[in-house]
Amino acid sequence: MGSITFSKFDLGIDLRKGASVSDANRLRDMLNAYVTTGLATEKRPGLVKVATLEPGTKGLFSGLGKLNTFYGAGTVTHANPLFVANKAQLGGVDTVVEDVPYADVFNGFIYAAIEYVGGTVKHNYFDGPAPEIADANCPHTPAVLKGASKMFAVGTDGTTVRYCKTGAPRDWTLANDAGFLPTGLNATGDRETKALGMYEKKLVALARDGAQVWTIDPDPTNMAFDDNVENVGTSYPNSLSTVGGDLFFLSDFGFRSITTSRLIDKREDVDVGSPIDPLVKGALAGMAGAPRAKYYYGTGQYMCAIDRTLFVYSLSRTSKIAAWSRYRMPFDVDAIAERLGVLYLRSGDDVYRFDEDIKTDDGVEYEVLLEMPYMDFKTPGVLKRITGIDIVMEGQCYFSLGWDVRNALALTDEVRIIGNTRGGGMIPIECCGTEFSPRFRNLDNKPFRLDSLTLYYENLGPV
Repeated sequence: MGSITFSKFDLGIDLRKGASVSDANRLRDMLNAYVTTGLATEKRPGLVKVATLEPGTKGLFSGLGKLNTFYGAGTVTHANPLFVANKAQLGGVDTVVEDVPYADVFNGFIYAAIEYVGGTVKHNYFDGPAPEIADANCPHTPAVLKGASKMFAVGTDGTTVRYCKTGAPRDWTLANDAGFLPTGLNATGDRETKALGMYEKKLVALARDGAQVWTIDPDPTNMAFDDNVENVGTSYPNSLSTVGGDLFFLSDFGFRSITTSRLIDKREDVDVGSPIDPLVKGALAGMAGAPRAKYYYGTGQYMCAIDRTLFVYSLSRTSKIAAWSRYRMPFDVDAIAERLGVLYLRSGDDVYRFDEDIKTDDGVEYEVLLEMPYMDFKTPGVLKRITGIDIVMEGQCYFSLGWDVRNALALTDEVRIIGNTRGGGMIPIECCGTEFSPRFRNLDNKPFRLDSLTLYYENLGPV
């Protein structure tokens, strides 16, 4: 009797190859789980409701020690001291806030781009009772970035990136200090900048089909065009996040990254998200809201919410992990914020936090699904008889085997398995085929972690 053991799941979901030719450590699905630094797969943290906020606010931004929300009409005071509601009228008139595309702290006060009902966007600096920026040269666009002691924002027609006076976000006019970058002049494709990001302390202006890298400085005379990166861009400004020195973003085709090659001094786009392109394209096709991304420092993960799905990229250079997984949320995600190492999600007026010690979503159990590719145990075309398995894991799962890649329903009956089985003898499972796809399903309120799977089998000869 032969045996084969699988104990590394470091590449997460990878759909670039067919199910029957993919490597064992490239999963077909990893739902509500992630790859640990020990190369195991573990159930994601559960959700705990923090508060149902008073109605009328939008957004969620962690700054100045609080979770900040924004509103433009009436008076809102949050009962929970963790939250602060910031009022920003539109032109001095009470107007309902629709969204908050950008917020950051600049020189001790919050700077935010706020979208009102009707689509009007205004920049606001909360250093006094009238936060709206009055300078006529402020573009009041949703794509904003802080850098080099200035605020940068895409120009009204998208062909420039304007910046304010150094250290003075209300002044977008002062000669020889405030000004603009002529991004449209240097564009090789679409001239309209959609998003702004930071890469190696340089500004990246992204159009839909290209990106430009600019050196920025408090002194405008030191600002200069640095490089063009063709055939990579984004239409989703809130999907950008700096991850391990790279700039991650969501393009029209999937997640991408701009990085620097170690061998040549030339920036190029890296298809960091290509393993899950089919999943992302499907999510974008049915998307209802704008994608929202955040780099979660608490776990070293890039997370991007598309409606109810969180696409999660777990990255660890020391453990050599670069793995995609997906979390299914019980609600649409409207905003993401991190405060003191805790990740918060907002949906409507409800705010939740991830909690490592909780394995339900506000009391409701969620399903974990792990699906490995079809594996022939390095003997393609040879009929095999599976006789049993051993699993090293924490918690319990329902295990089954797929035995025909042509038929997704060709599965053995599920077997409930609890804990580490190595000390208690082989778990008998009978199945014949040339290649097999192990599947694990967990649905309870307890932790679950898969460390290793061993399959015992006999070769029956060529088919």
